[in-house]
Amino acid sequence: MNLITPPTANPSAESMIQSLQNWWSLAGVELDYADQPSPLLAPVAKAPEITNPPAASVTTREREEPKIPVQHMPLPETHGDFLEWLSDSSDLIEATWSKHRVLPEGVLEPEVMTISALPEKNRNGDFQLFNSHNQKLLDRMLAAIGCDSQKSYSATLSVSASIDGRIEEQHWMPLKTRVLHHIELVRPKRVICFGDLAAKMIFGEDLLSARKNKQFINHGSSKTETIVTFHPRILIERPLFKAEAWKDLQMLTRISAP
Repeated sequence: MNLITPPTANPSAESMIQSLQNWWSLAGVELDYADQPSPLLAPVAKAPEITNPPAASVTTREREEPKIPVQHMPLPETHGDFLEWLSDSSDLIEATWSKHRVLPEGVLEPEVMTISALPEKNRNGDFQLFNSHNQKLLDRMLAAIGCDSQKSYSATLSVSASIDGRIEEQHWMPLKTRVLHHIELVRPKRVICFGDLAAKMIFGEDLLSARKNKQFINHGSSKTETIVTFHPRILIERPLFKAEAWKDLQMLTRISAP
């Protein structure tokens, strides 16, 4: 299947940025201004020789590493305490990213638990697990495998969205530890992992590699069958991927009718 879409007429953000950078370079915008004004056509003065300062005047300053909040162990042992901790703890890794936190939603012991990396913003600027369009598509995806969305559970690895939509690799392991504990508290029968970042954090593989086979998440004394697939947002942007997502969903054990 050819998944490559033809180029659009509108320029990409990358090409626009490159164009602006070229314009800045030609216009000299990135050059520093001189301390004193000088005529543009005046001959260029010879730059004075720079001598090394005496060794005694050279100072070194140690680079200060940014403080990273540390999650205190052990994690809360009940689901209610865990949600309360996620909602107000100042020790979360993402506590410095944003004041907006999006808590998990759903029923315990669900047929399906969905996990994505970050909350997303809707048109009103509010953060949600999924915006309205993506939630509708998710409901249809769950229905396709016989799951009522009201009997599911959704969570994100981070309860707050980062500024640039990324999570630094140094945070992956503590967030993975947290989500494994979360899964143990929720006790789902199946897990769907959405997106490349979530796949890397949980399985150590990118999306295209992780989705080749059914995965299993080990938590506590149990393991739960899992698949990795495209985030609903990507499926809306690239409808051609819907057929591939359907192949991924078919790897899950089909949910029996009540």
